[in-house]
Amino acid sequence: MPKLFAGLAAILLAVSQVHAHEGHRPLPTRGMEVNVETGTLILTKAARETLDVKTVAAESQELPQTLNAYGSIVMPWDRHAVIASPLTGRIVDLKVSPGETVSEGQILAEMESPELEQLILELRAAQGDLLLSSQLVDSVGQASRSGAIPAVRFIEAKLKQDQDKTSVELASVKWRSLQLPVAMLDAILQSPQQNHRQLLQLRSPIDGVVTHADLSLGKVVDPKEHLFEIIDLRSVWLKIQVLEKDLTTVSVGQTIEFQITTDSSISYRGVVDVVDSYLDPNTHLGTIWATIKNELNGPHILLPGMTGQVKVDSIKGNNHLVVPVSSVIRDGAERFVLVEQEQTAVASTYKKQPLVLGKRTGDFIEVQGGSLYPGDRVVTRGSHELGGFFAKGVLKVSPESARDIGLRTAPVSTHTINETIAIDGLVDVPPTNRSIASAQLGGAISKILVDRGQKVRKGQVLAEVTSQVFQSLQLDLLRANLNLSMKRTMVENLLAARESIAPRQLWENESQLNQFASRRDIVIQQLKTAGITDQQIAELLSSQRLMITLPVLAPMDGVIMGFDKFLGHVVRPDEPLFEIHDVSHAWVQGFISQRDFPHVRIGQNVRMRFVAAPDEIVVGTITRSGQSIAVGDQTLSVWIELQEKPSFTLQHNMLARIHIETGKVESSLSVPIKSIVHEGLQSYVFVEGADKTFERRFVVTGRSNDLQIGIVDGLSSGELIAVSGAAALQSGYAALK
Repeated sequence: MPKLFAGLAAILLAVSQVHAHEGHRPLPTRGMEVNVETGTLILTKAARETLDVKTVAAESQELPQTLNAYGSIVMPWDRHAVIASPLTGRIVDLKVSPGETVSEGQILAEMESPELEQLILELRAAQGDLLLSSQLVDSVGQASRSGAIPAVRFIEAKLKQDQDKTSVELASVKWRSLQLPVAMLDAILQSPQQNHRQLLQLRSPIDGVVTHADLSLGKVVDPKEHLFEIIDLRSVWLKIQVLEKDLTTVSVGQTIEFQITTDSSISYRGVVDVVDSYLDPNTHLGTIWATIKNELNGPHILLPGMTGQVKVDSIKGNNHLVVPVSSVIRDGAERFVLVEQEQTAVASTYKKQPLVLGKRTGDFIEVQGGSLYPGDRVVTRGSHELGGFFAKGVLKVSPESARDIGLRTAPVSTHTINETIAIDGLVDVPPTNRSIASAQLGGAISKILVDRGQKVRKGQVLAEVTSQVFQSLQLDLLRANLNLSMKRTMVENLLAARESIAPRQLWENESQLNQFASRRDIVIQQLKTAGITDQQIAELLSSQRLMITLPVLAPMDGVIMGFDKFLGHVVRPDEPLFEIHDVSHAWVQGFISQRDFPHVRIGQNVRMRFVAAPDEIVVGTITRSGQSIAVGDQTLSVWIELQEKPSFTLQHNMLARIHIETGKVESSLSVPIKSIVHEGLQSYVFVEGADKTFERRFVVTGRSNDLQIGIVDGLSSGELIAVSGAAALQSGYAALK
């Protein structure tokens, strides 16, 4: 810079004096005139060209805040499916190979199944028996009415007919539950004497690409084996891992840009659609999700497992006035720009304008306050050389700069510093506000009806599971109910014919009636335990049509926290599927060392600061204790209930720093903890003088807590000090040095 000004001076000495013209005062003979008091600067044309001064107009534009994170591509739950056979069988025909595109409902393979053949035989036998028993009822009925045979013979024939009808109905229901062709079922029932053959067909549940088909002709498979895997790549999910300290800056609706690790020249854009309500307990990273559409016919397709860098932008809102970062000049703690007020053929006039600045993105920074308007031209090239002429050499802050750095002053006074102990803690959802949703019976997931982070209500269906055990239970219920109905009719007929039958026959049938009733009640209770309602059971009994899938119900109101399955995934009975939290009733778990345990009691007030929002103090009360020291870290767990909700959303496993008041000490001269700045091992405060300048002063500190720190020497009561914005003043002080 000295060389620049030396060259400028040499040139300006050679410039002839420019005389005033009407209405204007004479220009400076050395090409520049600076008035520090008014903040104005005049440059001759020659001086402006020597400095190569450039200006640009302040303008309004969207200024998104960018957050960098790590992301990975995963498949949506309902666009990823595996296919298994409902019955044991042998592959006789493969219709597709890995890499092929398939449509929903398309046949993937055909199987020969002994279980299916057995079902066909059962249907044929039951239908044949029904035809014969129906003929017998007709003939016995006529003989019974004429008195040729006892009436009990007709009752027995009718009972046999009802039993055969039940067998046909149950076999038909099982056929339909396996989603086998109805036309084949009708053919078997119409001509049971013919030999019918049906292959078991495996169909695709979704559109997509076959990624796995490790099969061969003749291979024998069982219902637990995954035969095909299919993914639908028309859209994918981007799972974004966010640092805990950045969680309060992200929300649904923000735009994202994803660049894969292998090729950063290609970027994909999307929108944040879900913010998870919990943090990973090991990494303490939060998760946000975005959905990205794939161009299947394009050259660049996102595949599950891809990783890369993610830029998360703030929600687009109103335009903000911005200026280039290169136009901003720093003088101690102040930040200002030079605004071009006038430019003529012979000279230019510039005005110093302090600003309140906001967030910065790229080459621009937001203007939040100051007398700057869209269209005002600010100096970019040459700004720092010209700004040096306004240097005060003292630490003095304008009202705009005071607002810019959050400066606030207060008089030094006497306070009582409460003794505190500091412990670590984390947000914990009480066990009564956490639940697991699972299928009560084993089977394969056929539908997923909720999304990541979705709010659900108690009893809401989250997913559906195709379960052979569930279908068997329904068949048992129908069988028990039909048997009960037949036996009740039989008992009624025997009671009517009591004169012509032996009492023992009536007693035996009444005993069987009670057994069927008991069996039906047991199966009904098993279905209720599996999540089936009374209304659904009544509909099953009246329609005799099986429910194909078993519902997985939400056991409580809350938010979906975790799910790692996909369509077709075979689950065990009671295997956890969904985790649900009611985060509206979170508390904070604190960990107290054995040394500090005697100073802590139920009912004490605490102050908490969370990593996600370190500047906000949240007040709570210790309400319960674990009453035992944990082996290993030798800490006692206590739980803290919040007295008021914070401004941000609490998430499970959020970290917190907790300060517990344990007693009081004598009052002493003290200042807020944030008013102290440190340089090495020494402590300083900034004292405001009568001329509004700030002096950095060394102080000797004493006892402190998380709010106040005692002053042993260096300050007097009543002196004005900076209680906020001290860090910015420290930076300004260093610049002046």
